Amino acid sequence: MNILFVEDEERLGRTIKLALEAMGHQVTWVKLLSNARLTLGQDVFQLVVLDRNLPDGEGLSLCSDIQKISPAPHVLILSAKSEIHFRVEGLDAGADDYLAKPFSLEELQARVRSLNRRVGHLWERRPDQLRILSPKGWLDLTQQEYKFLDYLIAHEGQVISKERLLREVWGFSLLPKTRTIDFFITQLRKRLEDDPENPKHLVTIRGAGIKFHTK
Repeated sequence: MNILFVEDEERLGRTIKLALEAMGHQVTWVKLLSNARLTLGQDVFQLVVLDRNLPDGEGLSLCSDIQKISPAPHVLILSAKSEIHFRVEGLDAGADDYLAKPFSLEELQARVRSLNRRVGHLWERRPDQLRILSPKGWLDLTQQEYKFLDYLIAHEGQVISKERLLREVWGFSLLPKTRTIDFFITQLRKRLEDDPENPKHLVTIRGAGIKFHTK
């Protein structure tokens, strides 16, 4: 997972960051709410590990920002405010889990593993729902859009000719003169690319075909 970690205490922060990285996660550590808000807009995170008592405000206030993101990352609150009413307050604010300080690293890692099992991973495909998770959120697709994007994801990094797509995705044996694929590419770029005019996922290789990149 890509994790945003918000904690102002230096020693504890270093320890937790190392523990999360030891699990194989990518961790971006910030110490202020203002930096957390800025960072949320710059990358896609699957989990936010969040302290409540921060120098520039109450950590729970970040939950409203997180809920505006699609798909919204899960939230794990870390706090010395351990009484029941504080825990309820955190969960009602939008947190998925609440871990009271002090805690063991083993318990923290177990809770992160639990949350990771709930995460929709980038480019996850759900054929029964015709949905694919892009960096801009879940894409609800038509059956043909799903078949097209699913095929490209399955062949990531390969240059796929339009003729091959017409045969293997559209099922044509005789290839018609059509701009169908160009139309599908244009529409999908509008939905999944940050800048459709300069795509980084659905890339046209002039004279050869289409190459799909996950990053």
